[in-house]
Amino acid sequence: MKKLMIDEGLLLTDMEIYYKGRNLHLTRVLIDTGSSNSIISTDIAETIGIFPEAADPIYRVCGIGGSEIVFSKMIDSIKIGQMEAEKIQLEIGSMNYGFNLEGIIGLNLLKRMKISINLEKLLIMSES
Repeated sequence: MKKLMIDEGLLLTDMEIYYKGRNLHLTRVLIDTGSSNSIISTDIAETIGIFPEAADPIYRVCGIGGSEIVFSKMIDSIKIGQMEAEKIQLEIGSMNYGFNLEGIIGLNLLKRMKISINLEKLLIMSES
């Protein structure tokens, strides 16, 4: 179980990313059930050695804030509180959406972690 917060009308949490022996704590991560995939900022990804490589898939993603080109990277693990997903694809992009965000947790991660959202209590929990 993990407490959420609402800031400027956005549902936020924090999460930990693990990649090739390095980890990073992100403090402003949007919970977005309307986003199919999860994404973090290129600038933040670079701080733990996540850079685009020739073999990485490249996509155009579209959302309410417009579209952008992202690359996809297999991450060792992501933790949200005590909930963890290993070997999960994460998109990396500029994230210039007009909000102060470090990442977005989309449906791929919410489903993989079997997360339920309790909006009344501002909690997320895993059913596993």
